[in-house]
Amino acid sequence: MSGHDSGGPIASYFNWLFGLIFDLDKQVRYVGDWGISRALYLGILFVALLTLLVNMVPNLPFFTASWLLATAPIWMPIGLLMGFWRAWIWYIQSLYLSGRNPVLLEMKIPREIFKSPRAMEVAFGLLAISSGEATFIHRAWKGQVRPFFSFEIASFGGEIHFYIWCWKNYKAEVESALYGQYPEVELHEVEDYASKFQFDPDVHTVFATDWRLESYNGVSASDFHINAYPIKTYVDFELDKDPKEEYKVEPLATVLELLSNIEPQEQIWVQLVIRKCGNGGGPLFFTKEMDHDWIYAVDHEVEKIRTKAAILNPEVTSQVFKELHVDPKDTKQPQPRGTWGQTETMRTLERHKGKAPFEFGGRAIYATTGHLHGPTVTAMRWLWKPFASPNFMAQMRPRRWHNPFDYPWQDVGNYRFKLHGRRAVDAFRRRMFFYSPWIIPTNVVTNETLATMWHPVSSIVATPGLSRIPATKSAPPMNLPK
Repeated sequence: MSGHDSGGPIASYFNWLFGLIFDLDKQVRYVGDWGISRALYLGILFVALLTLLVNMVPNLPFFTASWLLATAPIWMPIGLLMGFWRAWIWYIQSLYLSGRNPVLLEMKIPREIFKSPRAMEVAFGLLAISSGEATFIHRAWKGQVRPFFSFEIASFGGEIHFYIWCWKNYKAEVESALYGQYPEVELHEVEDYASKFQFDPDVHTVFATDWRLESYNGVSASDFHINAYPIKTYVDFELDKDPKEEYKVEPLATVLELLSNIEPQEQIWVQLVIRKCGNGGGPLFFTKEMDHDWIYAVDHEVEKIRTKAAILNPEVTSQVFKELHVDPKDTKQPQPRGTWGQTETMRTLERHKGKAPFEFGGRAIYATTGHLHGPTVTAMRWLWKPFASPNFMAQMRPRRWHNPFDYPWQDVGNYRFKLHGRRAVDAFRRRMFFYSPWIIPTNVVTNETLATMWHPVSSIVATPGLSRIPATKSAPPMNLPK
């Protein structure tokens, strides 16, 4: 029996149990997987330890109060200053954001789109704007933040619409980016459908989800290095080669088919909120260089794959020698190379490092006046499954909001489900991921990834719910008589 199998399943179980008992982080994650509140578990653990300490230390409340009172001149000013600073930043940024005038632009798609999503990649690159955060005075005193944009796809009873949300003073930049690459599309300012929707839990049933980058390659979703691994993009589907219409494989077609195949009383909203990833993320004197951190994460993961490719597994190698009837002493030192998957992963990571990184948050809302349709909920949660590359890279996995509701004890009386629905609609309406009141964990993706998830689709997508402009616009002849 090899060393890897020594001890058998019983030893493995006891090792797992030992780690569970003495590892608080593992305990909290294990309890959370069973749908039990992590805060409740930690609270019970704290009360139990406090009760034990009270029995062991006489006059513990008096001793603790005396110690806190004696050290108050040290910790109280620091605590008050930190609390004031955070409250001030929340206030000044909220004040600045309340003065923005948002607009919603609907994109009308013509019958024929011949350009690949690479054109949309260029358009996204033009929206990598970080103006407004030049100095700490702009950030910490005026509350200015860099502009953020929301690219949305909404279906109302199967009727699909493409939207772009932005601040009014950046409307010209959005139009220039889109018209410069797609002069045949039309952008019209329309009423905000999310603000128009009045959520009533007695009338509407809502299911909401966020998406986070996750992978099976050993990188945790909470590890910043997960951002180095992209999902499949139009390059992986060979749309960058501009094949003929009949040979195109459009991954966005499956998304639009789902949105088109819903009942008249149902709605599905998909939202991709982005802002330029870079300096200026912190309100203090020192800025947060997230773009530099992302480049370092990509380089780190590439080096990790290269190192892994250069190391042979001794158990596998010895087994191969036995099967080939070869004596290891008669062979030269092996010089392993990366597998096909490792080589392709490194090539993809290096390709994305040359693109424009964006902070990204994605969410979706499924609302109906009747009962939720289970298969539609599942399909919406895994909306980006065609773009997943779990073996070598990453996928967009559903998280937060209504996704954790698996066990009946998590929501007795359906109270939390309705509360999460109300909060999700509010977060969607505000287009908030980066600032108060909805600061939600985000990822870093490139404009190549964004262009794959949101772009004008060609005529190969024959989704019935997608309305198109009847004819392509063209300029009048130059020699017309005046």
